[in-house]
Amino acid sequence: MSNGTIGLDADHIDLRDSVRALATRHITEESVRAAVEAKDEQLPAWWPTAADQGLLGLHLPESAGGAGYGHLELCVVLEELGRCLAPGPFLPTVLASAVLHAASHHLHLPGLADGTTVGAVALGGDLSAVVSAQGLIVSGTTAPVSGGQLADLFVLPVQVGDDLQWVIVRRGAMTIQHPPSHDLTRRLAVAELDEVPVAADAVLSLDHAHPYDLAAVLLGAEATGIADWSTDTATAYAGQRHQFGRPIGQFQAVKHRIARMLVRTEQARACVWDAARAADEEGASEGEAALAAAVCGAVAVDAGFGVVKDLVNTLGGIGYTWEHLAGFALRRTQTSRILLGPSTDWFGKVAELSLAGVR
Repeated sequence: MSNGTIGLDADHIDLRDSVRALATRHITEESVRAAVEAKDEQLPAWWPTAADQGLLGLHLPESAGGAGYGHLELCVVLEELGRCLAPGPFLPTVLASAVLHAASHHLHLPGLADGTTVGAVALGGDLSAVVSAQGLIVSGTTAPVSGGQLADLFVLPVQVGDDLQWVIVRRGAMTIQHPPSHDLTRRLAVAELDEVPVAADAVLSLDHAHPYDLAAVLLGAEATGIADWSTDTATAYAGQRHQFGRPIGQFQAVKHRIARMLVRTEQARACVWDAARAADEEGASEGEAALAAAVCGAVAVDAGFGVVKDLVNTLGGIGYTWEHLAGFALRRTQTSRILLGPSTDWFGKVAELSLAGVR
C-alpha cells in the first residue's frame, strides 16, 4: 500500500490515516455493492459518522460550523474516500459548500457542514434568466448533476445576457428527473426550472470560472485515490496470479504497465496538491490558482480513468465482471471525466493562461 506522503506534513498524514481507518471500518466492498443494488439512492450508513468527525466541514470556517482548514485537507480526505469508492454525495456536498464559501455566502454552510443539508453543483446545462425587480427568473434544464438525486440545495450556472452567473436554488423549486446513471454509487439527476424566481441574495458573487476550477481539484483528488487503489490492486494481483509457472508480475509487459500506473498516479497527485495549495494560499493571485486548477483538470481525472483501465487489463477476465470493483471504479472515473468536460478544454485554458504570462 502506498503511503501517498509526497508534500504532506505530519498533520496531513495523521488526517489521511484517520480517514483510512474510518473507511476501513465503515465503507466496505459490501456497502459499495449495496449502494449499487439499492432501488433508490439513499444517504450511506457512514454519512453521520463523517459528519460527526467534521469531514464535511473540514474546509469551512469555524464561524460557519466548519473546522477552519483548507482545500488541501479536503483533498486528503477525498483521496482516501476515492480509494474505497465511497458511495453517496460527499463530493457533491463539499463542492457546493466550497463554492458558497468562495462567494462569501455563509447562510447554508452550517447545514452543509453538519450533514443535514446535501448539496450539488451543476457543471453545465441550458439555463437562462431574465432580470426582475427581486432578482432573476430562471428557466431551462441542467446537465446531469452528480449527487442530484439526494441534493436539497443546488448551485446552478445561469446565462444572464452575455454573463454567466451562479445561483442557489432549493430542490422544491424544481422538477427533478432521474436519468440512468453510469456511476451507480453516486447517481445523477437532471433539474428542470420553469420561471423559477431567484432572489438577489441567492445570486453568488464570484468569478464565473471558479466553481469549475474547484470541481477540477476535488474530482481530481478523488480520481487520484481511485488510481492509487488501482495501482496497489494491480501490483498485488500481479504477484499472486501465475501463468506459465511464474507470477505474471515477472513478465516485462505487466511490469511496465504497473510502473506507468504508478507514474500517472503520482503525477495526478502532484497536480491536485499543487492546485489545492494554490487555492488556499493567501498570497497567490487568482491567475496562479486558476492555472494550477487547469493543470489539474487536464491531468488528474484522465489519469484516474487511464489507470483504472490498466487495472482492468492487468486483472484479465475478472476485471470485466461485476465480481471485481474495478468496473465500479471505471464507471466512477468515466462519469467524472464527462462531468468535468474534455481534457482538451483544460489544456486550452493552461495554454491561454500561460501565454498571458501567468506562472
